[in-house]
Amino acid sequence: MSTGAVPNAINPVRLRIKYSRVLLNAFLLTAGLVMVLPIIWAALTSFKPSADIVTETPTFLPTTWTLEHYAKLPRIAPFLLFFFNSVLVSSVSTVFVILGSTAAGYVFAKHRFVGRDFLLLLVISTILIPMETYVIPLFLTIRALHWVNSYAGIIYPTIIMSTGIFFLRQNIASIPDELIDAARIDGASEFTVLRHVVFPASMSAIAAIAIVNWVYTWSLFLWPLIVASSAKKFTMEIGLMYFQREYIVDYGGVFAATNITMLPLLIVFLLFRRNIIQGISTTGMK
Repeated sequence: MSTGAVPNAINPVRLRIKYSRVLLNAFLLTAGLVMVLPIIWAALTSFKPSADIVTETPTFLPTTWTLEHYAKLPRIAPFLLFFFNSVLVSSVSTVFVILGSTAAGYVFAKHRFVGRDFLLLLVISTILIPMETYVIPLFLTIRALHWVNSYAGIIYPTIIMSTGIFFLRQNIASIPDELIDAARIDGASEFTVLRHVVFPASMSAIAAIAIVNWVYTWSLFLWPLIVASSAKKFTMEIGLMYFQREYIVDYGGVFAATNITMLPLLIVFLLFRRNIIQGISTTGMK
């Protein structure tokens, strides 16, 4: 009888898992390229001369690189002011959302009172209501407050985020009650508990909500268009309308302004993408 070792047969289960991972990675890579390709195409098109943008046979790479579309932006409209307005609106809105969502999430997660579950369900249900359905009464409210064509009027509808309240409620619920009770025994008030216990323990979820809300507010178009009646209060999204003429569209200017509009969003996502993933993955986990 031979005493040599018999080579191990290939495990069919491991082989299927290996092929499944290869197919999954190939699918994710293809999907990622499909999603990124329009952004790359828009970025490259902004460097093409106007005559090369609308042609019978579109080209992916510019035949002649030019910065004329970026150079003409300040002459067409005050895009630096539009950029400042977008930063101001998004930043102030995000601060309010962080404070309000964390406080409301803490109340819903760690306090018991009559009607808590019903009130939480009511807050969650507002996620399903699109802004277009209540934009008229909202505008009437803004007009009654004399906030038309003001930063306050633009920011007002974005200071509360129902998704953020629910998201942080789920995250704060995972904080041990013993940690909060220990702080209360030491004489900490509810605001002290919120500041020194809840905020540090929920930092990943707070960062995720802050980034998502900042990006969402930056991309708003309908509400700033309704409230802002002068160019001094326009945001970057509204500024893109300056390239729309009655019969023609300045596609080169549109792509150049669009790239400037998307640049802060891409930078914020690339810098803080780990916070988004970590905040979502840890929410609701004990």
